[in-house]
Amino acid sequence: MAGAMSPGAGPGMPPGMGQPEPRPDPGPGPWEQAALAAALFAVDPAGLGGIALRALPGPVRDQWLEDTRELFPAGMPRRKIPLHVSDGRLLGGLDLAATLRAGRPVAEHGLLAEADGGVVELAMAERVRGSPVSYLCNALDSGEVVLERDGLALRSAARIGVVALDEGSDEDERVADALIDRLAFLVDLNPVGVREMGDLPYTPAEVAAARARLARVTIADAQVDALCETALALGIHSLRSSLQAVRAARVAAALDGAETVANEHVTLAARLVLGPRATQIPYLEPPDSEP
Repeated sequence: MAGAMSPGAGPGMPPGMGQPEPRPDPGPGPWEQAALAAALFAVDPAGLGGIALRALPGPVRDQWLEDTRELFPAGMPRRKIPLHVSDGRLLGGLDLAATLRAGRPVAEHGLLAEADGGVVELAMAERVRGSPVSYLCNALDSGEVVLERDGLALRSAARIGVVALDEGSDEDERVADALIDRLAFLVDLNPVGVREMGDLPYTPAEVAAARARLARVTIADAQVDALCETALALGIHSLRSSLQAVRAARVAAALDGAETVANEHVTLAARLVLGPRATQIPYLEPPDSEP
């Protein structure tokens, strides 16, 4: 009996002819990417800065928020920042009742200091401008809040992660660029329908274990260079984005139970952190055999 023929190949055809060309892996879909970003963020909120979540109110956004909150440890501070928050409520100020009782100025913490070690959710983030953005950016940069008002001078820890809820309906309604630059993940849930939702890829226990492991995870210099070069090839010139991608790769390794970053972790970090920020298509030189 003649040798077996590859499926789809006809007589006289080389083996493999007639078979469809392998397609590149499209990667995770919108919900899967959002779920992965949530898991990475839950491991290291302050280190990754946060997530800009573009989605209208509804069951998809509600489910993502509920799932994400369940990944954080019990008792972790969480605060909601309303659209028209005052500077005093955000930063803190004079506690009048305590001041009258003590006979001296007594400060009270604001939302940012109250959320130290946890997460703040910024409502209608696409409309937030001015001082709230500045205070959030300062807290993300320094990990603290400096209060100098009402005769008070107070420096409080504020190591926070931010979930910026973007309800914008068009391209002109976006989260402020200064804040976007400090958030590792840009997630868009608008294309996701209720039937496309699924479970998160990691459990709270796995996230907790990754959080404890993260400090021991190392990344090779060549992998750092690869992420920086990818950022430049995609037209991303902010150094923060490259640093966030490096951090995300280490977090991804920690979630997988590893203490050394593998190439698949680098690829995931590039997809989640750098991909949504791309402003150009990378130029690829053709092989020498092609014109």
